[in-house]
Amino acid sequence: MKKIQTRMILFFTLILLTFSIIFIYMISSVIEEQSIEQQEEALITQLLTLESQLDNLDPSIEESDTLISQLASAAQVIDERITLIDLTGEVLYDSHAQTENLENHLERPEIEQIVGGAEVGTYHRRSVSTDETLYYSAAPIETADETVIGYIRLSRNAEEMVGVTDDLMTALIFFLTLSILIAVLFIRYWARKITQPIENIKNIANILSFQDYSVRYHPGSYKEIDELGSSINDLAVNLNGQMSEIQEKEHKLIELVNHLVIGVMLVEKDKSINMVNPVMNELLGEDLNSKRGKSFYESLHSSELIAIIEKAYSTQRVQNKEIQIYYPEEKIMDVHVVPILNTSLETLNFIVLLYDITEIRRLEKVRTDFVANVSHELRTPITALKGFSETLLDGAMHDEEVLVEFLEIINNEAGRLDAMVNDILQLSKLEQRQVSGVKDKIIVNDTVHDVLRILSQKISLKDIHVTIKSKKDVEIEINPDHLKQIIINLVSNAVAYTPEKGKVTIEVGTSGNELKLTISDTGIGIPDDQLNRIFERFYRVDKGRSRNVGGTGLGLSIVKWLVENNEGRIEVESEIDQGTSFTVWLPLSAPDKIVNENNT
Repeated sequence: MKKIQTRMILFFTLILLTFSIIFIYMISSVIEEQSIEQQEEALITQLLTLESQLDNLDPSIEESDTLISQLASAAQVIDERITLIDLTGEVLYDSHAQTENLENHLERPEIEQIVGGAEVGTYHRRSVSTDETLYYSAAPIETADETVIGYIRLSRNAEEMVGVTDDLMTALIFFLTLSILIAVLFIRYWARKITQPIENIKNIANILSFQDYSVRYHPGSYKEIDELGSSINDLAVNLNGQMSEIQEKEHKLIELVNHLVIGVMLVEKDKSINMVNPVMNELLGEDLNSKRGKSFYESLHSSELIAIIEKAYSTQRVQNKEIQIYYPEEKIMDVHVVPILNTSLETLNFIVLLYDITEIRRLEKVRTDFVANVSHELRTPITALKGFSETLLDGAMHDEEVLVEFLEIINNEAGRLDAMVNDILQLSKLEQRQVSGVKDKIIVNDTVHDVLRILSQKISLKDIHVTIKSKKDVEIEINPDHLKQIIINLVSNAVAYTPEKGKVTIEVGTSGNELKLTISDTGIGIPDDQLNRIFERFYRVDKGRSRNVGGTGLGLSIVKWLVENNEGRIEVESEIDQGTSFTVWLPLSAPDKIVNENNT
């Protein structure tokens, strides 16, 4: 702070000196101007007095010896230079110079002013004849009848006209010097009074820079400095609050990262691992937190993942790639490596993002398989329709037996194609939430009897014995079409895959707050290794036999979707050549989820 004191003293001293010099210059200029004005007025007065005393003038000024004599007498009395000029500008008399050495004066400014009509002409300049700076004053010479016959001019040395006294300037300079000394002493005291509390504020700021926000400034100086100290105190309070907020946000960020469904790993510029969230550890099957500070080369086991991170380091660009890892289990991962840049576009570190897309790719494969299956399943009836119709058109239609046989085949295939398209549309509507959301309380037994009436012809053709076991009427709140679709598909499958004169049993009961619906048959059964695939679209245990019974391969997929989206579940038990049993559990009251989904 001593440097500040010295600078303040020097600065204000320099200002005082500058203003003192300006003040002296202005005062001296004012005094000089006033003195010159006074001398000008005196010179003009003297000129007019001299001009009024000239009398008995001849009409011709060149022949007036009396006038020249009078001027010579006046020159002995006054100190001013007297000059007599005729109308042509020729100098007839000069008290300080020889007339033959003087040039024509008609174009002199003071003479031009009189010629122009002024009563008195004034001007100052350096005289060529005397080499002095002179102040000139001229007036016209007139006869008794006011005829101008010439000009008279007085001049005085300009330096003699400045009347600034040395005593006045000396006193003024002494006074200003004393004032500057007193001011310097005051400035020194004032500077120390200011710099000491500022030094305290500086020390407080240094302490705050070390994140110690408990220190405070105590007022005791000028009001303005105390206000600055109060601002420092407010700053300390705000910094303390902001630091707490930053720590809270950092904690929230850590919690957010730790609860993300994707793996996150922060790798520093030196390739060491800085941060890892739990999902990353879970995906890679190891505890990377214990390897923080170590290189990712040493910590990671996937060569593909290491290669992607290394490429991001070398190119300084975002890298994205799907990789396959085999430890701790085989998975497909979507990897993003993102460089984090500062404001100068320099790389600070890298964020590695890992997302498990194994299930997505599996679903994509299921979709691809579904499209392939649809194409295959539709091709068979279409080929049959086309083939038999072409055969009929080629001439077979003239054979009545062949015509009837082919038309029956075409009708069956068309019905099978229609059923398949309807099932595909039904499943599509279900998955897109385009089914009706109307719910109602219905009696399950009534729906079972409706289904049996619908399937009565199919049941009668195979002479299937259907038994309904229900101790009481069970009421359930559900979309009636959903329940009917579930029962139709299950009973239709049971009838289709049960030999003639077989048995189908429908059991209706409750288990807690759920409907328990069991449909059993004495059919061909399902192998154990295929039980987990029967709900896949177009999947058939025995494709040859399934095609013979007219199935589309979508019925159980529709059943599974309807059951699960009504908050229910379905189970299957089967034994080869002994039969199959499907059991469905559905809540007796309609789930809110279904209501909301169907109302959106």
